[in-house]
Parts: sequence; C-alpha cells; structure tokens
Amino acid sequence: MSDTPKRPDGKRARATIVDVAKGAGVHVSTASRALSPGATHRISSKVVRKIEKVAEELGYKRNTLASSLRTQRTGTIGLIVPNLSDPLFSPIIAAVEERVATEGYITFVANSDYSGAKLRSIIDRMSSQFVAGLVVASFELNDSAVEMCLKLGIPTVAVLRDPRDTRISSVCMDDAAGVKAMVEHILDLGHKDITYVTPPLAASTAQNRLEGFQAAGRLAKAAGCRFDVVEARAYDVPEGERIMKQMLATGLSSTAVMAFNDLLAVGCLVALKSAGVACPGEISLTGVNDLPFMNLLSPPLTSLHTAGRDLGFESADLLMSLIKNLSQPSKRILLTPHPVLRGSTGPAPAASVRTSQAEAQGDASAVD
Repeated sequence: MSDTPKRPDGKRARATIVDVAKGAGVHVSTASRALSPGATHRISSKVVRKIEKVAEELGYKRNTLASSLRTQRTGTIGLIVPNLSDPLFSPIIAAVEERVATEGYITFVANSDYSGAKLRSIIDRMSSQFVAGLVVASFELNDSAVEMCLKLGIPTVAVLRDPRDTRISSVCMDDAAGVKAMVEHILDLGHKDITYVTPPLAASTAQNRLEGFQAAGRLAKAAGCRFDVVEARAYDVPEGERIMKQMLATGLSSTAVMAFNDLLAVGCLVALKSAGVACPGEISLTGVNDLPFMNLLSPPLTSLHTAGRDLGFESADLLMSLIKNLSQPSKRILLTPHPVLRGSTGPAPAASVRTSQAEAQGDASAVD
C-alpha cells in the first residue's frame, strides 16, 4: 500500500477514493460502495472490512458534497419541532437521531415556533440542502406544508401531530382514547364537575384530546355530571397559571381540572398553591405527556404517558423504510398512551369542602 501524495508545501494531501481503492487493491466503484451507507450489502463483509481499514489508515473522509451533487441527497435527515424548549420533544429528537445513525445518517434539528410560514421556510431550506428525508412534529391540520413536501419529493413522516392527509405517513399517540381513559379515572374517583383546559384546535393533538374528553362525557357513568371546556392561548406554564387564576377568580365549581399537557397542568398547580387551594383535597389535577420530574412535584402529577422515545423511533424507522422504497403506500401508526396515577388526583371532596373553598375565595376577593 502506497502513501497518499504530498502537496508542494510538504504536507500530505487529502486521501481520495482512488487512493483507498489502490491501497486495497480493488476497483474505485467497489471502494466507493464499501464506504457508502446502504450499499455495503453488495460486497462481501471481508472486502468491506479491508477497504475500511485502508480508509482509516489513509485518513480518508467521504466527500458528501460531491455525493449529494450526484444523487441530490445527502446523508442527513431533517427533524422539525414546534418548540425546542418544550421537554416533550427531547426524547423524540434523541430517538430519531439514534435510529437514523444506525444507517449512517445525521440529523439536523430546526424549530418552527408554531409558525406555518417558518415551517415552510425550513422545509424549503432543508430541501435545498438535499436532506434525504424529513420527520415533522409541527404540522397542523390540513397543513399546506404537506403539499410542499410532496411537490419537493422529500420522503416525509409526521410525528406526534397528524395533518390528516392520506398521502403522508404519520406516527402519533391515540390521544382520544388516552384522555377518555383519564376521564374515566376521574369519574371513578367520584368527581361530578370536571373542567378541561385546551389550547386552540389547530393541531390534531388538541382536537383529538378534546374529542376524548367529550366522548367520556357520553359514558353511562358520566350521567348527571358536568363537563366544561376552557380555552388557553398557549401550551406553557405561565398560561396554565393564568387560566387557573382566572377560573378561581370567577368561581370555579369543578372538583377536577384536566389540562391538555403537563406544562399547563404545572401552571395550574402553581396557581392553586398561590391561592391556598389544596390539591387533590379540593381540586384534583391531571396533565398529558408524563414529562420527566412530574413525579417530583408536590403533589406528584397524574399524567397520561405518551412515550416520546417510541414516537421518535417509530417515525425514524418508518422514514428509513420510505427512503429505501419511495413507492410504498403511506402508513398511519397509532401508539397507545396510558395514565400514570400519582398524588394530584384523589376522591371528590364533600360538598361542604367545596362550599367553604368558594366562600373563602369570595372573602379574599372582597378584601382585594
């Protein structure tokens, strides 16, 4: 095996695929396939290992730019989420990165900020960078960005949020069934007056969870119960705190409050503590997503576990399949969430307790 040539300044030139092929005693095309993700199955493992060893000794690095210009695809996957600061997306991102890495891909992550215009701009930019495929957690219902992905010809999988377009594959949780199961838990605890806090219904997650809440209201065990819905403006802790303060100020009668997600639920809990309202003694509280540290709150939060890592892995696995076979039909995968019961939910309080609470709140308002 010969060394790579030296430049005029005496330094060794960057090794090329020709150098690798020469050192391994194989044709250039064989060396190229051996060092290309997804193509090694066409060569014996013994030859692949020999070529890899020569490449390592020469310090050879694949020219991914040249490859992308030839194939119009790079060894990269685009992953778009609506809010990078939301801990919900961390396990999804990690699982996607781990799964695609097994096939030689790296992941570029972008944040759409819940903006349709920004989402479309990111997709356009990633397309110009020749990403091999996209995993998108930012689609809204009937999103025009889906049409954009289809026109650009980028293999795309929706994760967490389903745009409800039969031409695109998706991996989501069965939010409706999960929330319905959580309401049943609340009803079994004897609660007769329940409030659900929902964000605007722009995404499938919001719409499906509300449908689950409403479906539970039609159960036989829900006869004679009151179900109320309050709309939030955002998905975060400050909004949950604002909503709960507003509900308490206007005379909240519910003995159980169910939030669209854990962040809203945490905000609600902050407001309850600030107002001196016992949870779950006076008001039970639930969230969705079962984020890390929800078990460390006081009281620990009852939440619907939505398996972020499973969502990430399944969406990435489906995308790898699409990249290998662009003609395969779209697929919709629904994963099953389950309630994780903790200390923030308890038996419905006696009527006398709720009356005392309402009177105390009224006295406080009078003082203010």
